[in-house]
Amino acid sequence: MQVIILGSGDAHGVPRIGCDCEVCRNVLSPGSRNYRTSASLALRYGPSYAQRLALIDAAPELRLQATGLNLSRFDALLLTHAHTPHFLGLSTLVRSQRELQHPFTLYAPAPVLDDVRQTFGFLWTDKTYRRVIRFQPMEETDLEELHVQALRVDHGIGGTAYGYLLSLGQRRVAYIPDMLRPTDKLRQALTDLDLLILGAAHYYEGIETWKRSIMDIMAAQELIREVAPRQALLTHLSHTVNYDEVSPRLPQGIRLAYDGLILEVQE
Repeated sequence: MQVIILGSGDAHGVPRIGCDCEVCRNVLSPGSRNYRTSASLALRYGPSYAQRLALIDAAPELRLQATGLNLSRFDALLLTHAHTPHFLGLSTLVRSQRELQHPFTLYAPAPVLDDVRQTFGFLWTDKTYRRVIRFQPMEETDLEELHVQALRVDHGIGGTAYGYLLSLGQRRVAYIPDMLRPTDKLRQALTDLDLLILGAAHYYEGIETWKRSIMDIMAAQELIREVAPRQALLTHLSHTVNYDEVSPRLPQGIRLAYDGLILEVQE
């Protein structure tokens, strides 16, 4: 299974419009890993003669993300929640798959699909698009040999969001880009992971919890120590996180994500 980080940033992206901070300026430096589009992920799996490509969240920058990595034919889209940085790329995805004559299925828990329909209702009613996209409410399903389980999480002031537990054979990967406080039930679900990908916007946010929507890197490290995945990756990073400065401070086995990062999870 190949895990492809399409975007590793928060809703604002890096660089931010009008920002002259060190991290936003650093994006222009050769080899910088601080350039960040909205958090999203692709999974490539299956045998070489029948490989499948699944997408988790459709960022507004999806066109740039996909073309930059030469990705085109998506078989499935999983949505974590209906905040705009995570699903506005849906229209781009539908139109591209229509041109490629490559239908796909959108999977998400029913409340997420209901929210998406308020913005993209025409995808449910226009027969032209219904030939391209199918909608499947789900809490747990199989995408061929990939088993997918939705994980309901606390998104703080953002309400409720979902992560996904992805199992392929004996390999287990969890992707949770928007969570503030993990529950005991979630901790139990995150045991024995090969890879845990967590959202963490700042190194230390330093404001009251009730004002926040996502954990910071310090809280993420604590959760990672508790559930002990074989590898951990931090995504959904804001412009307060300088890749070159924060990376050396992280314990072994924990890395910062960056746009275009590709990881192999051996089957």
